Amino acid sequence: MKKLLFLGAIIALLASCTNTTTPEAPFEQSPLEVTSGNLWRANIFSPEMNETIKIDVWTPDGYTALKQYPVIYMHDGQNLFDANSTWNHQAWEIDSVMGKLIKEKKVPAAIVVGIHSVDTTRIGDLMPERVVEMTPSGEVRDFIDRMCRGQYRADEYLKFIVETLKPLIDSRFSTLTDRQFTSIMGSSMGGLISIYGLAEYPEVFGNAACLSTHWTGAIGDNQDFPIAMKYYLMDRLPRGTDHRLYFDNGDCPYDSQYLPAYEMMNRLFDFLGYQEGVRLKTGVFQGHSHSEKSWSERVDVPLQFILK
Repeated sequence: MKKLLFLGAIIALLASCTNTTTPEAPFEQSPLEVTSGNLWRANIFSPEMNETIKIDVWTPDGYTALKQYPVIYMHDGQNLFDANSTWNHQAWEIDSVMGKLIKEKKVPAAIVVGIHSVDTTRIGDLMPERVVEMTPSGEVRDFIDRMCRGQYRADEYLKFIVETLKPLIDSRFSTLTDRQFTSIMGSSMGGLISIYGLAEYPEVFGNAACLSTHWTGAIGDNQDFPIAMKYYLMDRLPRGTDHRLYFDNGDCPYDSQYLPAYEMMNRLFDFLGYQEGVRLKTGVFQGHSHSEKSWSERVDVPLQFILK
């Protein structure tokens, strides 16, 4: 009888575990359409930013609480999944790309957390504050102030991800919580905040993927902000660890203005010991522009690098 009761308890425990594919509140089914996996949505209050942030969480096909998954935190979450819902009818198509990579066994199954941005505050939320402080006063600094409307919240935004969002994701989903399984990823300003996030929280983020990184920070091909960024990274980027960095660029107008700074940063990463192909992967993609369409066409490359 005791053996039967024990067996019953084990079966009940397994049943309860396999029945947790639907996360608890505040997450519910997202209204967006995905081609693989499931998408969950929540509106989460950020005490760090004193406002509510919209979050989409993608879980892969076959997601189960019996297994733990790496997590990728991505910026501009409103542009990640469903092109029918975006302002320019383009999306990263993360659900399609991840589904294909997982099916082909090129990456392990992983969870993607999309953090929505807001047009009116986006630049100030993603502009690295410490780097702005290191940028000399003058035309460039004045331009950045105007672009950010004098409101810098990147430190608060990252604190929200680390202290509010990640603990919530880890409690509602079956995640691998250590840094080597935690990535931060974005494009343009999202690329800036991703490398900034890894430098500020190297104990939290093990990998950063930055596409079409807005190295100039402001006006055209100015050098003031990129040089400030270089010295910031020289001081703060972790060395002698297992962190991995991905950086790329297109060569079409707008993206092409980043190329001088992109090359300068690559020399810096090499100097800091980030070996290409091991802890660093870079690339310039011909014919690629500053758009979700271009990022969707090559996002499989950084995904394979940070999830390998």
